[in-house]
Amino acid sequence: MMRTALALLLGLGAALPLSAQDATPLRDRLRALAAPPAPTGLYADEAASDLALIAANREALFGAHRPMLGTGDGAAAIALFVGRDCAECDAARQDLEALVQKLDLRASLIDVDADPADAGLMARMTLDILPAYVMPDRLIRGAFPAFVLEGYLTGARR
Repeated sequence: MMRTALALLLGLGAALPLSAQDATPLRDRLRALAAPPAPTGLYADEAASDLALIAANREALFGAHRPMLGTGDGAAAIALFVGRDCAECDAARQDLEALVQKLDLRASLIDVDADPADAGLMARMTLDILPAYVMPDRLIRGAFPAFVLEGYLTGARR
Protein backbone atom coordinates (compact mmCIF):
# COMPACT_ATOMS: atom_id res chain seq x y z
CA MET A 1 0.00 0.00 0.00
CA MET A 2 2.85 2.35 0.86
CA ARG A 3 4.47 1.65 -2.49
CA THR A 4 1.18 2.39 -4.28
CA ALA A 5 0.79 5.67 -2.44
CA LEU A 6 4.38 6.55 -3.19
CA ALA A 7 3.91 5.72 -6.87
CA LEU A 8 0.83 7.93 -6.99
CA LEU A 9 2.68 10.75 -5.29
CA LEU A 10 5.66 10.36 -7.60
CA GLY A 11 3.32 10.41 -10.58
CA LEU A 12 1.51 13.45 -9.16
CA GLY A 13 4.81 15.15 -8.58
CA ALA A 14 5.67 14.55 -12.22
CA ALA A 15 2.33 16.05 -13.31
CA LEU A 16 2.67 19.24 -11.27
CA PRO A 17 4.03 22.26 -13.09
CA LEU A 18 7.41 22.20 -11.35
CA SER A 19 10.67 23.19 -12.84
CA ALA A 20 13.25 20.46 -13.24
CA GLN A 21 15.17 22.13 -10.46
CA ASP A 22 12.17 21.85 -8.06
CA ALA A 23 11.01 18.36 -9.14
CA THR A 24 14.21 16.50 -8.32
CA PRO A 25 14.29 17.37 -4.58
CA LEU A 26 10.55 16.57 -4.32
CA ARG A 27 11.05 13.14 -5.89
CA ASP A 28 14.05 12.46 -3.66
CA ARG A 29 12.06 13.35 -0.53
CA LEU A 30 9.13 11.18 -1.61
CA ARG A 31 11.43 8.23 -2.36
CA ALA A 32 12.96 8.60 1.11
CA LEU A 33 9.50 7.99 2.59
CA ALA A 34 9.34 4.48 1.15
CA ALA A 35 10.07 1.82 3.75
CA PRO A 36 13.11 -0.29 2.96
CA PRO A 37 12.34 -3.91 2.18
CA ALA A 38 12.18 -6.14 5.25
CA PRO A 39 15.33 -8.16 5.78
CA THR A 40 14.92 -11.73 4.58
CA GLY A 41 15.91 -14.61 6.76
CA LEU A 42 15.61 -12.56 9.94
CA TYR A 43 14.01 -15.48 11.79
CA ALA A 44 15.25 -18.30 9.55
CA ASP A 45 17.12 -20.10 12.33
CA GLU A 46 14.13 -19.94 14.68
CA ALA A 47 11.76 -21.14 11.94
CA ALA A 48 14.08 -24.04 11.10
CA SER A 49 14.25 -24.98 14.77
CA ASP A 50 10.44 -24.90 15.05
CA LEU A 51 10.07 -27.10 11.96
CA ALA A 52 12.58 -29.59 13.37
CA LEU A 53 10.67 -29.72 16.68
CA ILE A 54 7.40 -30.33 14.89
CA ALA A 55 8.90 -33.06 12.71
CA ALA A 56 10.50 -34.79 15.71
CA ASN A 57 7.19 -34.77 17.61
CA ARG A 58 4.79 -35.33 14.69
CA GLU A 59 3.24 -38.56 16.02
CA ALA A 60 2.85 -37.18 19.55
CA LEU A 61 1.15 -34.07 18.15
CA PHE A 62 -1.01 -35.37 15.32
CA GLY A 63 -1.23 -39.14 15.91
CA ALA A 64 -4.45 -41.14 15.79
CA HIS A 65 -4.13 -41.94 19.52
CA ARG A 66 -5.24 -38.38 20.32
CA PRO A 67 -8.81 -37.24 20.91
CA MET A 68 -9.88 -35.62 17.64
CA LEU A 69 -12.12 -32.76 16.60
CA GLY A 70 -13.72 -32.83 13.17
CA THR A 71 -14.67 -35.62 10.83
CA GLY A 72 -12.12 -35.36 8.05
CA ASP A 73 -10.01 -38.29 6.95
CA GLY A 74 -6.33 -38.71 7.56
CA ALA A 75 -3.99 -37.19 10.08
CA ALA A 76 -4.82 -34.11 12.09
CA ALA A 77 -4.06 -30.86 10.29
CA ILE A 78 -3.62 -28.96 13.55
CA ALA A 79 -3.13 -29.72 17.24
CA LEU A 80 -4.68 -27.64 20.01
CA PHE A 81 -3.15 -27.52 23.49
CA VAL A 82 -5.66 -26.76 26.24
CA GLY A 83 -5.66 -26.81 30.02
CA ARG A 84 -7.89 -26.51 33.05
CA ASP A 85 -6.78 -23.02 34.15
CA CYS A 86 -7.12 -21.49 30.69
CA ALA A 87 -9.87 -18.89 30.34
CA GLU A 88 -9.75 -18.90 26.51
CA CYS A 89 -9.39 -22.63 25.93
CA ASP A 90 -13.11 -23.48 25.73
CA ALA A 91 -13.71 -20.78 23.11
CA ALA A 92 -10.59 -21.84 21.19
CA ARG A 93 -11.79 -25.45 21.18
CA GLN A 94 -15.30 -24.51 20.02
CA ASP A 95 -13.93 -22.24 17.28
CA LEU A 96 -11.49 -24.88 16.08
CA GLU A 97 -14.14 -27.60 16.16
CA ALA A 98 -16.46 -25.49 13.98
CA LEU A 99 -13.58 -24.66 11.65
CA VAL A 100 -12.40 -28.24 11.09
CA GLN A 101 -16.01 -29.31 10.51
CA LYS A 102 -16.37 -26.56 7.90
CA LEU A 103 -13.09 -27.49 6.18
CA ASP A 104 -13.57 -31.27 6.56
CA LEU A 105 -10.34 -31.63 8.52
CA ARG A 106 -9.27 -33.14 11.81
CA ALA A 107 -7.63 -31.52 14.80
CA SER A 108 -5.95 -33.29 17.69
CA LEU A 109 -6.80 -32.12 21.19
CA ILE A 110 -4.04 -32.17 23.80
CA ASP A 111 -5.09 -31.50 27.40
CA VAL A 112 -1.92 -30.72 29.32
CA ASP A 113 -3.64 -31.40 32.65
CA ALA A 114 -4.78 -34.91 31.69
CA ASP A 115 -1.29 -36.36 31.25
CA PRO A 116 2.05 -35.04 32.55
CA ALA A 117 3.67 -36.27 29.33
CA ASP A 118 1.52 -33.79 27.40
CA ALA A 119 2.67 -30.93 29.63
CA GLY A 120 6.18 -32.08 28.78
CA LEU A 121 5.31 -32.14 25.09
CA MET A 122 4.08 -28.56 25.32
CA ALA A 123 7.34 -27.52 27.02
CA ARG A 124 9.43 -29.34 24.37
CA MET A 125 7.52 -27.46 21.69
CA THR A 126 8.59 -24.22 23.47
CA LEU A 127 4.95 -23.25 23.97
CA ASP A 128 4.29 -21.32 27.15
CA ILE A 129 0.75 -19.96 26.73
CA LEU A 130 -2.60 -21.72 26.51
CA PRO A 131 -4.32 -22.19 24.24
CA ALA A 132 -1.56 -23.02 21.78
CA TYR A 133 -1.71 -24.51 18.30
CA VAL A 134 0.73 -26.57 16.27
CA MET A 135 0.48 -27.09 12.54
CA PRO A 136 2.92 -29.05 10.41
CA ASP A 137 4.58 -25.76 9.44
CA ARG A 138 4.16 -23.46 12.47
CA LEU A 139 3.75 -22.98 16.20
CA ILE A 140 1.09 -20.54 17.41
CA ARG A 141 1.14 -19.20 20.97
CA GLY A 142 -2.11 -17.96 22.46
CA ALA A 143 -5.66 -17.70 21.16
CA PHE A 144 -6.02 -16.88 17.47
CA PRO A 145 -9.10 -15.72 15.57
CA ALA A 146 -10.77 -18.49 13.59
CA PHE A 147 -10.44 -16.58 10.29
CA VAL A 148 -6.64 -16.46 10.72
CA LEU A 149 -6.50 -20.18 11.47
CA GLU A 150 -8.73 -20.81 8.46
CA GLY A 151 -6.27 -18.94 6.25
CA TYR A 152 -3.39 -21.01 7.59
CA LEU A 153 -5.29 -24.27 7.20
CA THR A 154 -6.55 -23.60 3.70
CA GLY A 155 -3.10 -22.39 2.66
CA ALA A 156 -1.60 -25.58 4.04
CA ARG A 157 -3.97 -27.73 1.92
CA ARG A 158 -2.87 -26.24 -1.41
